Amino acid sequence: MSNSKISALTSAATVVGTEVLPIVQSSATVKVTVANLTPGLGTITAAKGGTGQTSYAVGDIIYADTTTTLAKLADVATGNALISGGVSTAPSWGKVGLTTHVSGTLPVANGGTNASSASITAFNNITGYSASGATGTTTTNLVFSTSPSITTPTLVGDATLSTGNLVIGTSGKGIDFSATSGSGTSELFADYEEGTWSPVLQSEGGSFGAITYNTLNGGRYTKIGSVVHIQCLLYTNSVTLSTATLEVRVGGLPFTAVASSGTTQNGFSSVAVSQTSAWVTNQPSAGLVRANSTQIGLYYRVTANGASSVLTVSDVTLASTGNLLRLTGTYIAA
Repeated sequence: MSNSKISALTSAATVVGTEVLPIVQSSATVKVTVANLTPGLGTITAAKGGTGQTSYAVGDIIYADTTTTLAKLADVATGNALISGGVSTAPSWGKVGLTTHVSGTLPVANGGTNASSASITAFNNITGYSASGATGTTTTNLVFSTSPSITTPTLVGDATLSTGNLVIGTSGKGIDFSATSGSGTSELFADYEEGTWSPVLQSEGGSFGAITYNTLNGGRYTKIGSVVHIQCLLYTNSVTLSTATLEVRVGGLPFTAVASSGTTQNGFSSVAVSQTSAWVTNQPSAGLVRANSTQIGLYYRVTANGASSVLTVSDVTLASTGNLLRLTGTYIAA
């Protein structure tokens, strides 16, 4: 047996603890039992290439807790992710924080907004509208900053302005009623205005004489589209008439009347005289807005049956003060 190779020896049966092995120790041959070998068969540490662990639960993760040892990180509830604690810090399970753990911008094609901040960029990218300058969203509303620009949106249902006004930003633009049936030349409501105007006594050529006006002298108007509704109180304190055969007119209308077209007298509109005072002779009984002008021509009754004639400067006799004329009417502005 002493000349046999170890590889040629018969394999040992199951080791039961009574077997011995010869080894040389301090120049003497001694026996080694299984009991002598047991301490060396314990847990293998990380330093020896092992883990230092003797048991595991399903889901445990091994990590280095020091530079020479390993530890177990137990599994936790569904939906948690393994999160780094930083250099020299043990990892842990937890929820991913969108403000601290996620970087980059998710594009619209992947269900995101392609926006890196809470701005209208997301709205633009998703809808295709250009609404610059918006500030983001609240819990229920899309919030725009001052003067956003939205290109040709289509509103479905009623639109309500809770505060402020609907402002038309371009002259000649307004509310288009062309969706309704009609045979008119225009269905665009493009103008509305209210204001005051100062009536003045004039002749056809402009001058009437020396005139001062009472503080009650004045007028108001309302313009709806091209239709102008007027009213005024012409009230003079003193008048020195010039001698002329020119028409007597009330000037100062807020808008120039439309010009007449050929034989169509569309530039002339009737004005009613509702009150006169201190006109000594030939007091005005009616008026007519002159086409393509800002003047009302005055008329007076010349016959008992109501026929009237143009009132000229030479027809008028006025008191030295308190001459009053109240007019109301409607005309078409140019």
